[in-house]
Amino acid sequence: MTAKSEAESCKNSDKHYTLEALSRRTGLDSDTLMKVFACEVGVDKRTLSRCFRAFDLKLEQSDYCLAGSQIEAVEERVGATANVRQDWGEIPECGVFAGREEELTTLTHWILSERCRLVTLLGIGGIGKTCLSVKLGHQIQDRFEFAIWRSLRNAPPINEMLAELIRFLSNERETDLPATVDGRISLLIRYLKLSRCLLVFDNAETILHGGDLPKTSWRYGAGHYREGYEDYGELLKRVGETPHQSCLVLTSREKPKGIGLLEGETLPVRVLKLKGLQVAPVQEILRANGSLWGSPSDWSQLIEYYAGNPLALKIVSTTIHKLFHGNISDFLNQKITVFGEIRNLLEQQFKRLSETEKIIINCLALSNQILSFSQLREKIPPSISPQKLLEALESLEERSLIEKKAAFFFLQPVVMEFVSDQLIEEKITQVPLRIVSSDEYPRFAARS
Repeated sequence: MTAKSEAESCKNSDKHYTLEALSRRTGLDSDTLMKVFACEVGVDKRTLSRCFRAFDLKLEQSDYCLAGSQIEAVEERVGATANVRQDWGEIPECGVFAGREEELTTLTHWILSERCRLVTLLGIGGIGKTCLSVKLGHQIQDRFEFAIWRSLRNAPPINEMLAELIRFLSNERETDLPATVDGRISLLIRYLKLSRCLLVFDNAETILHGGDLPKTSWRYGAGHYREGYEDYGELLKRVGETPHQSCLVLTSREKPKGIGLLEGETLPVRVLKLKGLQVAPVQEILRANGSLWGSPSDWSQLIEYYAGNPLALKIVSTTIHKLFHGNISDFLNQKITVFGEIRNLLEQQFKRLSETEKIIINCLALSNQILSFSQLREKIPPSISPQKLLEALESLEERSLIEKKAAFFFLQPVVMEFVSDQLIEEKITQVPLRIVSSDEYPRFAARS
């Protein structure tokens, strides 16, 4: 009560706060506030903590009239019956969840135990980022007061997104919102401090620039924001830098610029890059698409071809079931891995590449071998400086389109096949690369 009186004196011109003003300040409803100030026993620890924080106070155990064991019992009972306010929007169904238990455990630990403020899930299209975010959200939602899931697929303007979030987190109390993006971000951060909130943004790559940036731009590579969406970068920066008790989970095919400067193994900003699945979880997922059969070697080869990508494997399993009576070996003998929706999936990813990135991809496909940085420098046109090569390689790795083993770079089989097919279709038998003998690219020469 003393802190309330001091705040009224210093910040409210000696006027008493109304219940409505206190409700806005604490994020608690009027009935709950009346219980708090009447010192009623039936108020849980979390509510008291929020009330204390609103006046820059820390809740100590001595502030309770209950014994420590009784406090814990009350907190557990409240946590078990807490009514989480949810808005899952158009959250998709996850379907069969398999092979991501380790990643789910890691994310849960980061968010609940280590209190990470910003977590990014990265990976190529179809690798399972959305499914993992859905499973994560449902699993940890009861540890938050608010939970909201939004897709950025249609690239909503940030002013609209901020308004939506603020209204939801304020229980529709905030109607007169700041006009500026900066003001809205500040107001959102305030609510992230007041309440324990879980926010999930899916498909963040749609607000990022794809392909070559304007020639007048000094920026290069993956992760740069589209014109008009740069303020999303400011939002992520402030969510990651500012202390609060909430968490924003982001999924994207590439890492937005700025996150790399904030992330760290012991910092409240983390990045998890998803790899392909192994044989057992793939088999479990594909059972819903119809029975496939083959030797362990057939299964391993099929999964290796598509780098354990769940979506690509679902697509190809349908074809195997329909055209090859479920026989994996018969399908593999056709030596056709890129077709239909799989081609579309890769085309979406390749549309985002700069010309320099395309040259590097072509070089790796034509070479059909792992190459070091020095070997790549020898093969690419002299017009591409070592600095641009370094930036392009980092960008391609962030886009999950090249693989790296030690200090060597190579392509996944399905990406290799896609690029080779593209080169053949475009009737490119010589590209501006220093590759002069068929020995350096036997696979491509044989297919030509």
